[in-house]
Amino acid sequence: MQLNYRLHDRIRYKTWVKLVPMRGEGLLSHIEDISSDGLGVEHERPLDIDSECHLYFMLPLAGREHIIQARCRVASCFPVEVPGRYHIGLAFESFVSDPRETSALIESFIQHNMQQPDPSQAPQ
Repeated sequence: MQLNYRLHDRIRYKTWVKLVPMRGEGLLSHIEDISSDGLGVEHERPLDIDSECHLYFMLPLAGREHIIQARCRVASCFPVEVPGRYHIGLAFESFVSDPRETSALIESFIQHNMQQPDPSQAPQ
């Protein structure tokens, strides 16, 4: 039996993200899920585990769009079911904007969205 235990709540959330690795070309992708510790994206190009990058994405909360900028580390990268695609797990290392405010904003966003019904779970 395999347990999937996470220290922090994670929600499914789809929006764009710009990743800029320290080496190599940047990539534009979509966020698959987010937690207060990091986020997951899917892309056709794998990234090296433990490599550092910067990321930029928008987070809507309280009727406003907030631009999040962070330095992160590639925590995982593995193929997904779709051939030629990879799930890339990114761990937040630090926030470029106000660290406390950004961290609190992400946590508020997660808590707010955990209370909303998941449209993918609606009966057909």
